[in-house]
Amino acid sequence: MHCITRVVDRAFVLQRKERDMMLRIIRKYEDFCGVRVLAHCCMSNHLHLLVEVPPKKKGAAVEMSDEVFLSKLKALYSSEAYRDCELMLRALREGAAKSDVAAEAFKAKFTRRMHDLSEFMKGVKQSFSRWFNKTHGRVGTLWESRFKSVLVEDGYALRMVAAYIDLNPVRAGMVERPEDYKWSSYGEAMAPKASKARDLARSGICKVLGKMEERCGGIEKKFTWEDGAAESYRMMLFSDGEEVFVDCPESGEVGIRVKKGFKRDDVEKVLKKGGKLSLGEALRCRVRYLSDGLAVGSRDFVDGLFEQSRELFGEKRKTGARVMREVGWKEKKSRLYTMRQLRKDPLS
Repeated sequence: MHCITRVVDRAFVLQRKERDMMLRIIRKYEDFCGVRVLAHCCMSNHLHLLVEVPPKKKGAAVEMSDEVFLSKLKALYSSEAYRDCELMLRALREGAAKSDVAAEAFKAKFTRRMHDLSEFMKGVKQSFSRWFNKTHGRVGTLWESRFKSVLVEDGYALRMVAAYIDLNPVRAGMVERPEDYKWSSYGEAMAPKASKARDLARSGICKVLGKMEERCGGIEKKFTWEDGAAESYRMMLFSDGEEVFVDCPESGEVGIRVKKGFKRDDVEKVLKKGGKLSLGEALRCRVRYLSDGLAVGSRDFVDGLFEQSRELFGEKRKTGARVMREVGWKEKKSRLYTMRQLRKDPLS
């Protein structure tokens, strides 16, 4: 399902801080609702989500153990609200008037909201609106209307929608390369620092690739990020994201650009390299995601700097060099090393 929701009046109010918060809220409700986000892109005035919703009857409760149920509540609710629910469930299971029927009915009040696209989107939008209004001292609705949704078939259609979502910042002229926009699936997947969010973004892309029309013996093909998924998806983005020109016979104009995107030469370069980032592109990606001050070079060079400044690092750290992984390099001659990963916002 491809979901789109827009800010009222199409106002460009979703800036850096707002987009960061939006993605955090999305991941919380994804964990609670069990709705899997395959691709996403948070723009300045609208949000794209490509989601997979587990099947269930409308309004039905989702069966799960008490342990799983409480873990989902803990990820979403405040510590006080979670504690109240935990005590209530324990009282219904073990108290003087214990009743498993009552306990399951209590759980159902929450689990009916799970595996439900409307509840997922409602939760995301309302939670973000509350935070936004409180942060900016405003009242009233933030979103233009109910979200729009389009059912997307597995296979080629799914892949096309995922690419469309990740290419939004390129088409809008906000960045030149999709990996430079960190509030999208591909940008998050290309983040240099390991995190749960990065793992989820990569898993979503692998899921999209696995649901393409290409099948192996009738079984969905399995992709992993380290074994071809990164390169395959990058080639798709550049193939789908090429700018388009048309001629207009009525006016006599030739070569009118009707779709922003990548130059033909850039597309051919990416396809020729099999979707791998070049050394320069990888360095640019690292610089984009990290601030200045990063030591980059051979293992000996970085380790030498580390020994010269040993007192600046903790006792547990034994070496200085850190491999610049996650960029698709497999040849040892292409490897570069870094001293540390900086935390400052890279796109300021």
